[in-house]
Amino acid sequence: MIDYHLHTLFCNHASGSMEQYIRSAADSGIGEICFLDHLTVQAAEKGLSMTVKEIPYYFQAVRVLKQKYRHALNIKVGLEIDFNPDHTGLFQEVVGTYAFDVIATGLHFPGGMDVVSRRSSWCFGEKDTDYVFGLYFEQLEKMLDYTYFDVICHIDLVKKFGRKPSRSFERAVDEILSKIKEKDLTVEVNTNGYNHPIQKPYPSLDIIRKCHEKGISITLGSDAHKPADVGQHYERALPMILSAGYRNLATFTKRKRSEIPI
Repeated sequence: MIDYHLHTLFCNHASGSMEQYIRSAADSGIGEICFLDHLTVQAAEKGLSMTVKEIPYYFQAVRVLKQKYRHALNIKVGLEIDFNPDHTGLFQEVVGTYAFDVIATGLHFPGGMDVVSRRSSWCFGEKDTDYVFGLYFEQLEKMLDYTYFDVICHIDLVKKFGRKPSRSFERAVDEILSKIKEKDLTVEVNTNGYNHPIQKPYPSLDIIRKCHEKGISITLGSDAHKPADVGQHYERALPMILSAGYRNLATFTKRKRSEIPI
């Protein structure tokens, strides 16, 4: 089994050492992990993300541990780059500089609006729900105009706090998934949603089924911010993934995708 979404102290809002995450994975019978720490320009300004200057230290730290624990499990290194249209040149420069195994992307700040923090106005019930959902999916589609990433993280994160729009966004989701398939990208199934008010994974079962129908590959990650969360809620997510028709999960080595059986 794999866990392709682990954070580290470099993001400044996770706890535990990298070695503790590795040991937790090994103890759980997980054979391959990927550190996928944040590179979020907005959050870095507030001390809640790794900065660009810290990337070489992060990259080298994982490489050292990869060698040290090579007989215990496979260790990969990547980035979770939050989409920001004003900084795509920087992102392309970063991914071209380091030999990452995988580059993931996600959307926490559509149009500069925070849809993830428990301290945000979105969490407290402010902002028009239909407008924010529309903005979120509009920005997701815009993100897909770029080519510096391999995986889409928590694709429906906007649902985190359980807010429901008054109209359907199914057509927008279908168009986004068609674009993902066209670009041969991978969608992450993120189990951290079970810890949030929505109490569902990202994405929902309906979207996972649509991904399977379109032939889109998926990978699996806990989005762990502490060692005890490695592989969290897999006992709930795996039966759901199987029920959608999937029998394999995507893995990456130097940005080349492979598959392993579930």
